Amino acid sequence: MKVAYRWGAFVILLMFTGLLAIKGIELWSQRTAVDGAGISVYFLIFEINDRVLEADIANYAIGFFAASIGTAVAAIALAVNTLSKSKGKVMEA
Repeated sequence: MKVAYRWGAFVILLMFTGLLAIKGIELWSQRTAVDGAGISVYFLIFEINDRVLEADIANYAIGFFAASIGTAVAAIALAVNTLSKSKGKVMEA
């Protein structure tokens, strides 16, 4: 049963990786389309900042890219760990 939870967590981490990367790409493409007061940054249903100036949008985009890399590394580590544990059990049986 633990293996199913681990694979579920792997899938959830991959989904967050994709969502974070998409948000980073979206922000990177909006760097020049800013009105006078700036833009609002939302992730899922949460408001991150309601007024991000044009000069700071690139920093937010890089932050989302870095977070997506972090979740991807965590997902890969979880998958490798799960596979190595399941291979050991198969070899013992």
